[in-house]
Amino acid sequence: MKQKEIRPVSKKKAQEYAEAVLENTYNAKVNSIKYVGGGSFGFVYRAAIDKEPFTVIMKACRTQGICEREASELTLLGADSLIKTPKVYFTFLATDEIPIDFIGMEFVEGTNCFADFAKLLNSKKAKKQFADEITTIIHYWHEQTNDKFGLIGNALYDEWLDYYQPFAADILDCAKELTSSGKLEKKVLDTMERAWDAFNYIFSDKVETASLIHGDMNVMNIMSDKHLHQTAVIDPLESKWADKEYELFQLRNLTGDKFGLYETYKRKYPVSEKCDIKTAFYALYHEVYGYIISGTKVNFILMPLVKRMNKELDKCNL
Repeated sequence: MKQKEIRPVSKKKAQEYAEAVLENTYNAKVNSIKYVGGGSFGFVYRAAIDKEPFTVIMKACRTQGICEREASELTLLGADSLIKTPKVYFTFLATDEIPIDFIGMEFVEGTNCFADFAKLLNSKKAKKQFADEITTIIHYWHEQTNDKFGLIGNALYDEWLDYYQPFAADILDCAKELTSSGKLEKKVLDTMERAWDAFNYIFSDKVETASLIHGDMNVMNIMSDKHLHQTAVIDPLESKWADKEYELFQLRNLTGDKFGLYETYKRKYPVSEKCDIKTAFYALYHEVYGYIISGTKVNFILMPLVKRMNKELDKCNL
């Protein structure tokens, strides 16, 4: 496992490229274009053009190889869903003149449920209703199943652990290299190794069903109005036919616990006996995986995951 190529394109330059792609794609004038957000994998712009569809969201994919995958994931998730996902208008793959990939998408209303902290001031009743709606949406996806496990478009595995265990082992090997080079804190690796030693216990319950998962279902990718009326879900990441509990750890990331998303899902739908310790494992290994492939380490997310993993291991005397 290696870090994916991160294209060295600045936010300002990517905006210029986005404008050029729009002009060429639609043979249209770009009346305005504005940066509206971004993260480890890309920059996002909202553009107004003088032809239909008039408003286009342009995602500049800094990480090589994710553009077409994300576009196909959005299309699949949106094909049978209880919530809107942005319609994909087009994809653009990097050229010598424009050295970055783009996804052109439909604009959706609302703001994400992390950046707008005022949403946390909503009433308990509003947050409870929000959690109920979001978990219903997620479970609806989880009820869509497949006869094989693996990435969307490349599901080849009869058993979940045939896919996941080698993947996790690869993450651990990379974490050891990062720790040796001083790029990852030793306590992170120590906890990963402690959890790995308990792998057979944590994953002793067989996963029977390959469920459709979004892959990055945290509050940053859930859109709503200021009163928490959900409007859309955005930005899937490596959507899979997977253990549905591989989705659930994301519900606790960032401010997810403030809305009670994880506990609401567990209360409404069946989960495995070892769900808490299993999702703690998934969360820690996934966050380190994100660092490996993007080169961006977010300690305010990572360190609480280390703490939770150790807490769950202690509870099980492991």
